[in-house]
Amino acid sequence: MPLQALVSPGAELTRAELARYARQISLPQIGVDGQRRLKESRVLVLGAGGLGSPVLQYLAAAGVGTLGIVDHDTVETSNLHRQIVHADAAVGTRKTASAAAAVRTLNPFVEVIEHDVEISPSTVLELVSEYDVVVDGTDTFEVQYVVDAACALVGKPVVWGSVLRFDGQVTVFWATAPAPLARTIADLYPEQPAADPAESCAVAGVLGAVCASVGAVMATETLKLLGGWGEPLLGRLLVLDALDSSTREVEFGAAPTRAGTPGSTRGAANIGEPYRPSVQGAGAAGPATRLFDRQAAEAPDARDAAQTSLTPEGAHPEPSSPDSVSVAELKQLLEARERDEADFVLVDVREGYEYQIASIEGAELVPLSRILTDAAREILPPQERVILHCHHESRSQYAAAQLRAAGWEDVVFVRGGIDAWSREIDPTVPRY
Repeated sequence: MPLQALVSPGAELTRAELARYARQISLPQIGVDGQRRLKESRVLVLGAGGLGSPVLQYLAAAGVGTLGIVDHDTVETSNLHRQIVHADAAVGTRKTASAAAAVRTLNPFVEVIEHDVEISPSTVLELVSEYDVVVDGTDTFEVQYVVDAACALVGKPVVWGSVLRFDGQVTVFWATAPAPLARTIADLYPEQPAADPAESCAVAGVLGAVCASVGAVMATETLKLLGGWGEPLLGRLLVLDALDSSTREVEFGAAPTRAGTPGSTRGAANIGEPYRPSVQGAGAAGPATRLFDRQAAEAPDARDAAQTSLTPEGAHPEPSSPDSVSVAELKQLLEARERDEADFVLVDVREGYEYQIASIEGAELVPLSRILTDAAREILPPQERVILHCHHESRSQYAAAQLRAAGWEDVVFVRGGIDAWSREIDPTVPRY
């Protein structure tokens, strides 16, 4: 059912604004008053990645008055095929700064606010409180549950999207929407799904144009909420399959435990408190009750798997962890192996194309999907000490857990993976 506009009309449009938005103003659902509503609107976009890129560009082009951009990462070359808000020259710069510059170039009438901060229970409430709509383009369920809980507390709608391979999903969560439309992420996923390293963009892949398709729908849903046009995707999940060019809707209702209690959502209890990272087993398996395969819609720097806690880029397990080694320790071990003072197998669990981009000398390539095959067993027999590495560390953690479960006793992973090796040990190894 159509909803009332979230924002009242703002200041009169200037002649320049009337000319810029003329084709949009001509739509009877929008008109001059609708354009003034957009001018008065404030939208927070979480993530300046594959989904955030088209969302930011279309909202800026449409004339949303204030756009907040939240990201805590830098632009990397592997981002560019899908994160189209960033130019090649922006590689190595902060994503918020790069995206903000692109938005300002696209539409100088838009005010851009940069939030180069990690999203956590202690920061999220301040972030979402000052905006009319929150667009969630983040890449882990843990972050998404935190965002949804905070928005429920302050009554903000969340436009949510996800992409993986050739598939995409979009819906709207709004805990305080008019009955019977109120929905939260717990209505779609009653239990927070665990991270699955095999279901991430860097492992499974993603077609950049699918990000554009899903991001455009997310931008459209945002504009509809702001202006009160059409029927938003509340209680409906839009599913895109780009391979057969099909879309379908899946309806979902309010969870029985939440029905009749507008504004309530699980996960709200720790919002506003200091952040305490959750601890999950390395490479926990994906949820058994997912409606669709999904995970890590957009890894901020194409990291190999979704982070299972809200750790900042570069954060790794404590050096004393018995199941891992640092890159400095790996360097010492490799030097000792050259002197016949150490015996182990160093295994790279990334994909072949990644190995061609960058590799650590002396590492054997065994992609994660083949880690338990007979061919892999010949390279890393159970009686040997095995050291695993990947791009960052999520895949290698998952592989280590798989090997231990299959009978390997001496298995560790490299904290930070080849990316840390490049940053801390050998800068001639390319980063990607």
